[in-house]
Amino acid sequence: MEAYKHENILHKRQFNLQFSIRFETVDDVNFYSPFHWHNHIEILYLIDGEIDFKVEQRKYTLTDGDMIIVNSEMIHSSKLCGHANYILFQVPLSAFEGIYEDVESVRLKEKPDTAETRQLVASLNKMLSCVDDKKEESRVKFISLLYDFLFVLLSSYQVEQTKTTGVFANSGINRISPVMSYVEKNFRSKISLSDAADIINVTPEHLCRIFKKYTDMTFNDYLMSLRISAFYQALQTTDKKISVILEESGITNYKVFIREFKKTFGKTPEMIRNEKKVAVTG
Repeated sequence: MEAYKHENILHKRQFNLQFSIRFETVDDVNFYSPFHWHNHIEILYLIDGEIDFKVEQRKYTLTDGDMIIVNSEMIHSSKLCGHANYILFQVPLSAFEGIYEDVESVRLKEKPDTAETRQLVASLNKMLSCVDDKKEESRVKFISLLYDFLFVLLSSYQVEQTKTTGVFANSGINRISPVMSYVEKNFRSKISLSDAADIINVTPEHLCRIFKKYTDMTFNDYLMSLRISAFYQALQTTDKKISVILEESGITNYKVFIREFKKTFGKTPEMIRNEKKVAVTG
């Protein structure tokens, strides 16, 4: 099951910076984020638990002590297998404005080895200690550590680009991003391929071709994935009837939905709902 959307990154820690970052320790259970992309460099370090992570067609199973670096505008998804505790760091390319002009063409090593991970997480922990310190001087120290960290990434973790991982690939994502945004906002309603194609003034057939070319997935897979994600989150966080959640998630073909849902989670919605009840009462 493959799909993506553009993700808007918001401040999680306020430092009055001229750009928005997300930097925090996350404790979560059974979270599913379908394919998406953003104009940020993202680093995830797994403290404990297990996360199935996918960057384009590359699959990773992250366990305790693993790290993943997601380059800007790379489509990626994640699925937590039960409970997971991790450090999440996301910084926009705008942080490099006036400092490193060619940052859009930079590609960083996606899967650091054990020694590299130790080096990077040590820096992240120093930054976290400044975030938690209420002294005003710690804000200054945080900014210093932030750019030290970015320097290490740029100087030690750059990798050689290929045609499919460089600017060429990104231009394709940007071309169909209006379609992604439209579907992300309207997936709960009836959406036709023709409506989506009109957004970028192409035929439905051409949209199918370029969507597949630049994402290696179909338009319908993308739409279904957003609906599955919305359904799954509601299943976890509300006590609404499954039939109601289906309708609210824009799902009309139950047979197709159940098949794709089981591909993603290995279980039916009823099984997940029952597991939740046992966990609450147990």
